[in-house]
Amino acid sequence: MTTAARRGYLHQADVVRLLTFGAVIGVHAVAFTEPPSSRAWGGVLMLLQFGREVFFALTGFVLVHSARGRALDARAFWRKRFPAVVAPYLAWSAIYTAFHVWGPAHQRLSWTSVLWAFATGNAEYHLYFLLVSMQLYLLFPLLLRFVRRTAARAWPVLGVVAAVNVVWLAWLQYGTAPAGWAGHLWPRAYELLPTYAVYVLAGAYAALHLDRIERVCAERRRLLLGAAAGAAALAELAFWAQVGGREPRLAAAVLQPAMVLTSIAALIVLYLAGRSWADRGRPGAALVARASDLSFAVYLAHPLVLEVLLWLGLGNDGQRLPAVVATGLAVIGTAAGAAGIAVVARRSRWSLALTGRPRLHVRTGAYEVRRGVTEPSQVGSRP
Repeated sequence: MTTAARRGYLHQADVVRLLTFGAVIGVHAVAFTEPPSSRAWGGVLMLLQFGREVFFALTGFVLVHSARGRALDARAFWRKRFPAVVAPYLAWSAIYTAFHVWGPAHQRLSWTSVLWAFATGNAEYHLYFLLVSMQLYLLFPLLLRFVRRTAARAWPVLGVVAAVNVVWLAWLQYGTAPAGWAGHLWPRAYELLPTYAVYVLAGAYAALHLDRIERVCAERRRLLLGAAAGAAALAELAFWAQVGGREPRLAAAVLQPAMVLTSIAALIVLYLAGRSWADRGRPGAALVARASDLSFAVYLAHPLVLEVLLWLGLGNDGQRLPAVVATGLAVIGTAAGAAGIAVVARRSRWSLALTGRPRLHVRTGAYEVRRGVTEPSQVGSRP
């Protein structure tokens, strides 16, 4: 086991989080700057769209790891977790609604549509993640009890849940919506926690078996990398097998069975990368810790920056530059702009609402809380 794991602080989680956020920005930049008809870029998206799956696995992992060896007080857990996701959800829903009305798009929105967007996470395309996180936090006390009781049977449980998830994803990708009330859930599958059940459970069980995972990572690194390469290759083959009869973006849809392979590959590669960084003494640790602290705020703000850049001429509708140049500028500009917003937001009195974290004290770099200060290094493994 690594020193970080023994201490209870998961430094490798910071690296996993940062690389995944980078992939999310890359996916959104490609989606809006490259032509939807491009098969090559569809294949790229097939390998990059692992963000939501990895995030939910990481969330399950960190939540269970933080509860290891102690009983969970459900009310205390909810009091701590819900403000950090509900406040940003409401704040950024309002920000994006205002931007859509008074920004370049000049959308005309009724109060009914605004309220519906707030209720369903549709004020902006990435806010569904916060909505699903709320569902996970609500059910986490039951989830923790379940994974603790079934820890010795993790593989059979994961096998059953994975099979159900794959069938559900196959239905979404290749089937048709059922009649009746169930059909209304069909287009909202990405907003429902059960769609990501296998990833949350995989992360939760991994936290309970961290010693074994660390040992396997140390002894079978090459085998794991080979498995990741094989899974990624199979996912790409699945894309090319579909693209003949489907549009590239539909063939690369994130809610499909082949994305399980992409997510397995990503989880293996990202965790090994984080572990390798921790084992090498964590070079640039201060920068990584600071970037990790800002990462959620960057996630919240990045579509706002990206939409401005698209409006300025980078978007694939009325693009003024070669697409590949526009994509590169969109990735760099979005990351830089969102990071700038995050830095300012972290030091503002509205930090909790804008970043999901208490205000960062400008002079000391510590978090301001009612009953004292908490050093950033103590909470960096939060999801």
